[in-house]
Amino acid sequence: MSPVTALSLLASVIFLIRLIPQPARLWRTGVTAGVSPVAAANAVTSASAWLVYGASRGLLVVWAVSVAALVPGLWTVSLLRREFGRLEVLATGAVAGTFVLSAAVGVFGAALALGVLATAGPQVWRAVRHSDLWGIAPATWFVAIADAVSWGAYGVLIHDGALQGYGVVLFAGAAIVLGRVAWTRRRVVSAQVASPAAL
Repeated sequence: MSPVTALSLLASVIFLIRLIPQPARLWRTGVTAGVSPVAAANAVTSASAWLVYGASRGLLVVWAVSVAALVPGLWTVSLLRREFGRLEVLATGAVAGTFVLSAAVGVFGAALALGVLATAGPQVWRAVRHSDLWGIAPATWFVAIADAVSWGAYGVLIHDGALQGYGVVLFAGAAIVLGRVAWTRRRVVSAQVASPAAL
């Protein structure tokens, strides 16, 4: 097995592991605070787009992993179904439309590289704007760092700009979400310790 193939398999495993903590936490706790339904829906759209891209480029590992990613993705969307309103539906529809349009005009790969903004971006935005982030599973974002590094490195080795862009954007998004989760939870704990009612 070549090093490139080994890295692609490792990246695939890491990516799939990343998708499990968030729906598992939602299912176990029922707490959705801070979790973006738009990001969850866009992740399903993005997995579908990567499936098409991987199949069209003959990248077995990309499309096969995308198929597997649809399972936890759809599970997460199902658990967040009550969080969807008109704006959330419109936002996710716009992302799906953008992928279709980009394929039609021949810039599908570039759209996929930026597509990680559609999957991580809404979650980063929500994490930055909200102070209650107890629904977010930090494990998802710790694994996302490894996901970003491994797929980004694979993209460098096979000269694939879409995968390189995915790695850079996901790494930045994960760092922001983890920073915000740590900061908000530290504030809550500090407030509880300082409050006489917590004694």
